Amino acid sequence: MDGVTLFMSLLFFGFIAGCLVGLFGGGGGFYFVPVLSLVFQVQPQVAVATSLAAIIPTTISASISHFRQGNLDFGVGIVFGVGGLIGAWIGAYASSLVSASLLQKAFGVFMFLMALQMCLSARKRMRDTHRPGRAQVRMSGLKILLGLFLGFLSGVMAGLFGLSGTPPVIAGLYVLNLPVNMVVGTSVFVLFFNAVSGLAGHLLLGQFDWTLAFFLSLGAGAGAFWGPIWLGRVRASTLERVYGPFFILLILIFGALMILR
Repeated sequence: MDGVTLFMSLLFFGFIAGCLVGLFGGGGGFYFVPVLSLVFQVQPQVAVATSLAAIIPTTISASISHFRQGNLDFGVGIVFGVGGLIGAWIGAYASSLVSASLLQKAFGVFMFLMALQMCLSARKRMRDTHRPGRAQVRMSGLKILLGLFLGFLSGVMAGLFGLSGTPPVIAGLYVLNLPVNMVVGTSVFVLFFNAVSGLAGHLLLGQFDWTLAFFLSLGAGAGAFWGPIWLGRVRASTLERVYGPFFILLILIFGALMILR
């Protein structure tokens, strides 16, 4: 495709992906990498680096918008984010020492365990439809350790596989009993840390395309800003009923792919 068509297509797909991030949480790696690889025929290494670059403005834009909507718990987000920073660097280092195939399968098994925990948590949340989650979570010592651990695993996934590390973060925030709107908002804030760490490693390797990243990020940042605004128009009770099962299914599929790949 010619230059103008390429740039307009990147803006369009970036905007759609940004909207999905703003609506459902996460960082966007699930959307960006397949689009870059399949639609634009970008080499996998460059697709991963470009995806991580696009995640940064996407998560910044979505975090600002979610903060304005009251969907962001900074205290919880910082705990997960610090764990992610550490995990991303360790994951990048471990990728040259440990079998990626073995680690991938181990993460797949862990995803199944997290999906089970989410199912148990969903049952408890739905027993009281009038109070599906707590607006703020008091981070006790055990919860801080859980947040650091799950953030760490999320970062390791980013360092090893170039993913944003969404599943452990979403599952952990959900299990901590945050309302779904705050699970969405806090998750995008957390995954900003993973994207920065992961992109730094790829920049050192020179696997990056500034032009692709700029136009994809421009569209994604705009979409990520509007996603939380549209999310605010969805009834909280409806969101609670739909979001949990949706992400449990997504995590199960993700885990199965990691085990069987």
